[in-house]
Parts: sequence; structure tokens; C-alpha cells
Amino acid sequence: MPVDPPPRLSTTSSSGESSPILSNFNSATSLILVHDDDESSAPFEVPDDDGIPESPDFEIRRSFSPAMPPSLVFLYLLSPYLKLGAMLLPYTQLPLKYGIPPLFIFAILSAFARQIWYMLARYMRSADLEDIILDAFARGRGKESLRSWLRALLRGGTGMLQVLLAVIYLRESVHVVLPLLPEDLPVSPRLIVTVIFTLAQLPLVSALSLASKRVVFATWSSIATYVLWFCCVAVAHANGTLEINPGWLRMGALWQGITTIAFTFTSSTTLPLYASLRAGSPPAGLSKSSVARSFRTLSTLSVAVAICFTLPLIFFTAHMSPIMDTHPLKLQPAIVVLNSLTLLLAIPSVLVTTPSLPISERIRRAITIPLSKYLVFVLVVLLSLVPARIARVLSDVLVASACASTFFLPALIHITTHFFKRPLSIVMPQMSVSPNLPSPSVTDELLQRKEDALQRRQFRKRVIWDIGVWVLLLPVGGGGFVWGAGRLAGRW
Repeated sequence: MPVDPPPRLSTTSSSGESSPILSNFNSATSLILVHDDDESSAPFEVPDDDGIPESPDFEIRRSFSPAMPPSLVFLYLLSPYLKLGAMLLPYTQLPLKYGIPPLFIFAILSAFARQIWYMLARYMRSADLEDIILDAFARGRGKESLRSWLRALLRGGTGMLQVLLAVIYLRESVHVVLPLLPEDLPVSPRLIVTVIFTLAQLPLVSALSLASKRVVFATWSSIATYVLWFCCVAVAHANGTLEINPGWLRMGALWQGITTIAFTFTSSTTLPLYASLRAGSPPAGLSKSSVARSFRTLSTLSVAVAICFTLPLIFFTAHMSPIMDTHPLKLQPAIVVLNSLTLLLAIPSVLVTTPSLPISERIRRAITIPLSKYLVFVLVVLLSLVPARIARVLSDVLVASACASTFFLPALIHITTHFFKRPLSIVMPQMSVSPNLPSPSVTDELLQRKEDALQRRQFRKRVIWDIGVWVLLLPVGGGGFVWGAGRLAGRW
């Protein structure tokens, strides 16, 4: 065994410069080669879960990813699945043979995509989406302009997706309750309900993080109202009193049965949640991570629970009973109210993760309130009042953006990182080659041999994941793009 285990180094950063963790690395440090046969004593052992070693230089931006216990991480992993997409499933009118297989397929693909983000974060030693994308597409020197453009595009795209999601949530939470209101109101009922819901949201949208008690309470309440909605829908379906949700008729051209299922299993907060889980875990080396703190376990469990609360909805839509107006039990008002509350209570968690607007430092110091969050919320309220024709376009942009960011983007980054980029070093430092440098020492050769062995082992463990990623990239992503283009063009 070596007296002092060689330090592990992060080879490159988004700026393209070498960033050693220990600056006093000395290639002349004595090292004894440990054979791979003795797995228990190998100092550079790679964990068996995904072939990626733990790194002490893993970057966590705590301002964006506050430490959270596994229960809260599970809450935010589950919450996106039990929202608008799931609530529209009973009205898609999909036969079972076209509804059940896609539901399981997209549920598995969602868990698979989350695992890809998790593996990319561990591989690149960072759980920040911006760092991962810049490292994948703009690594190296002389690409400062490209990095600036990518950073602006990423923040704009992420903000657009979160804003559109909040807009559709607010719009549908308002429209769904309008049939319950009298028609002879002196002011537009839609405007009245929008103002009431906006005022109710003001104390919640100013929260600074997902760990805020207000956001946690709203998200738990959203889950509770969905469960009550689910129970009411099941009873109404059994009694033959389940009515079509008008929101299904207001969606755009891309909102078909299978695309609605795909949208149901979309999410956009995987990396921040993994960072929060890691930030709340004990420091490496002090205690072993339990199963409850495993991100993979929490992700799989959230998908399994989501399947339990969405699969019966496919059966409801395949066997819709004729509406019985004479039935004494009228659950439609309760279904409508619970539908509205579920979407309304989901808005705070969406707005918290929305990137802030580019406001000057002087203005931010002069104003004590979170100005950016309030401005974003005002934008959400204004967009929720647009005419139905524009709202359909926004809903199409939302479903396309959500599916692309959930299924296509992680696969593209994985392929780019592992097939078109030089692999990141595990134990070897990144050194520039110069003819003036001395010939490699025996220590360097041993490190290189260990590096090659670990890289081969990591490649073998990644083969199955690579196959799945290519499937996610080409048949799912490419096929979805072709279908969407043909749908918008009126081909089918």
C-alpha cells in the first residue's frame, strides 16, 4: 500500500484550464502498484454502482441547491409527475393497447434520463446544469464567446420553460373553476378569479429556495389535493358521473394521447435536487450513504409512486361510462376545485427554480424585496390572460420544450461528453506535453497504467447505458421531432 495515496485531480474546467485539487502533487512520490485482484485494498477503487468515483472536489452551489433531507428531495422528484399531464389523462380517449405501453415506457425513460443527469454530475464533479453544458460543448481555451452565448441561451431556455409551465398552471387553474361561477357577474369572471389567485400566490412566490417552508407546505398540499382529486375521479368514473375536462379541449395541436403521457413524466429539477441531497449528506468518509440517501433509490421510488397514481387513469379513459345526470352523488364540483388547487399550489416550486432576471447590482441593493421574482410572476400573470389562440401556441411550445429537456438533452450531452470528448482523468493529472520535459518516471507509468485500467473498467460498465442513450436520442428524440413537425404541418 502507498504511504500517501496519490491525489485525484480534476483535469479541466469550463474555462479549459487545468485545476488540480492538490497543488503539491509530486510525480516522484513513492507508489506501489496494487493489483486489481485485491479489490478490498485498492486505493483507487471505483464504486460498483455506476463506475464513477466519489470526488472531494464535487462542486455544489449552495445558493441554488440548499441542503435538503431525502424526504424533501423525494417530494420534489414526485411532484412534477402528479400535475397537469396526469390530470388530463382520463380525457385522452386512448385505448388500453395504446395507453398502457407508452405510460410504462415514458416512466422508465424518465427514470433513465434522471440517472443520466446523475452520472454526468458525478463524472464532471459538478451538479450545476450550466457547468455541465459548458464543459460538454465549450471546453477549452479560446471559446469564451461560445461560452457566453451558451450561458445566455441556457438561462433563457430554462427561464422560458419554467415561465410557460407556471403560465399554463395558472391559466388552467382559473379556467377550470369558471363553470362553477354565475354568468351574470358585472366583471369578467376570468379576471376576478385571476386576481384572487394572484393575490393568494404573492406570499409564496417570494420564497428563495425549494427548502423554504412556504414552498414545502404548498408542494405537500399540492400532492394531497391530487390524491383527493384522484379518489374523486375514481368514484365519479365508477358512478358514471365523470365529465370531460374542458382544459383538454383548450390545448394545442401537439397535445395528443401519447404526448400527454410523455409530458406527464417530464421534470426539470434533477440536478438541483441531486445537489441538495448531496449537500445534506454527511461528509465523505465520515459515514456510508444509506439506501434512503441514494438518489437512484429516491428517483426510482418517485417514478413507481407516479405510476400507481396515473396507470388507473388510463383505464378510466378506455372505459368511459355514459354520464348519468340522475345520480345523487355529484362529485364534479369537488373534482374541479381539487384540480384547480393542485395546479395553483404547484406554481411556487416552479417559480423558485426560475433563473433570475438580469437586474443591475445597484438596483438590487437599493430594493429589499426580491424584485426579479415579482417581475417574473407579473409576466406569468400577464401571459395567462392572453387569448385562447395564443395560449394554444404556448402550450405546444411547453410540451415540446419539456419533452426535449427531459429526454433529448441529457442523451445529447452524454453522447457529446463520452464519444466526442477526451475522457476526464481519474487519477492522472492533466499535463501539457513539451519536448523540454523529462521522460516519464516509473511512478508516472504506474499511474498511467492505473488510469488506463480504471478508464477501461468505466467504459465496460457504461456500455449498457450508452445503448440506452442512443435509443433515447434517436428513436425517441428523433422520432418525436419528426412526429411533431408533421403534426404542426397537418400531415397527421
